[in-house]
Amino acid sequence: MPRLESSIKDHLSPVLKSDGFFGSGRTFRRISGDLIHVLNVQGSRHGGRFAVNLGIQPRCIPDVVGNSPDATKIREELCEFRQRLSEAKGDQWWEHEGSKESMDVAVRAAASVYTTIGRRLFSELSGPESPLHKVTPTQFEAGHYSFSGFRSTKVRMARSLALMRQSVGNLVDASAFARIALANLGVAHSLRAELEALSCIKPQAEPST
Repeated sequence: MPRLESSIKDHLSPVLKSDGFFGSGRTFRRISGDLIHVLNVQGSRHGGRFAVNLGIQPRCIPDVVGNSPDATKIREELCEFRQRLSEAKGDQWWEHEGSKESMDVAVRAAASVYTTIGRRLFSELSGPESPLHKVTPTQFEAGHYSFSGFRSTKVRMARSLALMRQSVGNLVDASAFARIALANLGVAHSLRAELEALSCIKPQAEPST
């Protein structure tokens, strides 16, 4: 029986590798500055179609299960910021029959959407001007920001932003993002201790001269 991986290798992998991704099978990764980009082809459990998932993981913070992210192994579902590749809002699935020809057509169509949309989405959140680096706590709390469709829960995004600011020494914003996460925590008690500690951090006073 033809396998989808063969069509991915022929028609999607070359496009991704020309953009600096590495990998094989259904998952590809690349390092972009302080971020890891992940693309995964997810087959339907019932067969006959697939979706393409995109993930962004800051290298300076743990993944969603608390591990230090490994750019050679991290999976899309472990990234803090995720979305599904689509020509419109919502899910998009590419359908195919059991033949190699049908799979080739579907994968080529998905590769085309990556080149016109997915490539731009990754680019918009990369580099020093990325909204992940530039959004302020006030803008985030008010919803006045765009992460180009990459998302998680408000609590997890605020926590991620707090940890990112802490990693570069911006303790004022780290504390503010942590307080936003705490205010929206609800029943996610497992994060409370960490967020309370983050919310209390303060810059060290400059030594007197």
